[in-house]
Amino acid sequence: MKKALLSLALAAISTSAMAQNVDRLETKQLAHEMEQLVSVTEEAEFSITIDEDASFELIEYKGFIKEMFSEIYVTKDQAKAHQLEKTRKFYVYGEKDIDKLGHKIAERIEQDKPLFFSVDLYRDYHGDSGEFNYVASVTEFK
Repeated sequence: MKKALLSLALAAISTSAMAQNVDRLETKQLAHEMEQLVSVTEEAEFSITIDEDASFELIEYKGFIKEMFSEIYVTKDQAKAHQLEKTRKFYVYGEKDIDKLGHKIAERIEQDKPLFFSVDLYRDYHGDSGEFNYVASVTEFK
């Protein structure tokens, strides 16, 4: 009877030790995976769309925004030369008409009232259809 109790006690202890080893391995693996996570904080609303066949082409912006906001419109090179500090970046996208895109940019600039801003304009072709949308990346500076 003592041998049976001793065997049961040893089995319970070894099972407990194995469970602790498994827990330690799982904890180490979880800690390793958590180290790989990155936290990003941004004060902007955005959505991400992945287009594997995207064919964005950077084009020169010549819209009315340059004239309307000529006092505060700068190129990225000018912003860098004057050592302006980037305060915010936003995107305006999904427009086939460049004038509509310009109006959306103007609304946002009037709302935000940055000291300076720049616009990078891209044209995204849709395969062989001949259709494209405009996408603007607007950077505000102070």
